[in-house]
Amino acid sequence: MTTRFTEDRDSGAGEVALAFLTELERWVAVDLSGSAPVLRAALLGWLRAAQAAQPTMALVHQLAARALAVVDAGVTRGEPPAGLRAALAQSCAAERDDLVAARKALARQAAALVTERGAWIATLSSSGAVREAVLEAHRAGREPRVLVAESRPRREGRVLAAALAAAGVPVWLVVDAALPLLLSQARMVWLGADAITEQGVINKVGSFAAALAAREHSVPVYALAERRKFMPAGTGALKIVEMPAAEVWASPAAGVQPRNVYFEVVPMPLLRGVVVEDAMLPPGEAAAVARERPLPGELDGA
Repeated sequence: MTTRFTEDRDSGAGEVALAFLTELERWVAVDLSGSAPVLRAALLGWLRAAQAAQPTMALVHQLAARALAVVDAGVTRGEPPAGLRAALAQSCAAERDDLVAARKALARQAAALVTERGAWIATLSSSGAVREAVLEAHRAGREPRVLVAESRPRREGRVLAAALAAAGVPVWLVVDAALPLLLSQARMVWLGADAITEQGVINKVGSFAAALAAREHSVPVYALAERRKFMPAGTGALKIVEMPAAEVWASPAAGVQPRNVYFEVVPMPLLRGVVVEDAMLPPGEAAAVARERPLPGELDGA
């Protein structure tokens, strides 16, 4: 795997998933396994490493499960290694097309929530799903305006703000702590999602505070997520881990221990719903869907 995939901490989940597929295609191209069992074992090790590199990304976990299923189906048919590699390559291409189509459908569903011109939408970090949905609403003539929190410590919210502004969308960019203060001016909050579980939405830190503030201001909160981001909360491979402390403070004062937590869970009760490709799911229905999407045991990580 390249450094870009394993160490990407700025891109949204969709972009990370596409990078996963690219790296899997590269693995397929150089694999020299001489038998189906050897290939399967090598693939399983690669997939587990990919999961460990991006543990909060449900799309990576679900795409890994799909890749393993493709190989298992080929093994059952008695395919030789060359046939398994061809099937994996074809699957990667199909999955890429599916991801692009799902993102477009999700954008249309979310844009339909914007029913008045000039409405402010609040968000944080740099979600590809949120970006595409805002641009879809913009193209539809609804003239959305966006309030973006910069999302420390890497400030990837600036990337989202710049992309929207370049497309002609009015944007306010604020420090994270200011987002709850200004939420009263927003008509809704849109959160991206790295994963949807029955407990809530895993997204960039600051999302929980924004959702709490939105509740106080009676502003509805929606998570935007493809259905393939749903999985049970008890999935062992799905983890929130701390990142390098130096991103918070490279040379801390004596006795100070910086903590760098990127992600957190926004509880389901704080959401108005989860927008998916073909619907807006109420929290209870979204939780039920998440429970029904377990990983195979070899990739579960429990």
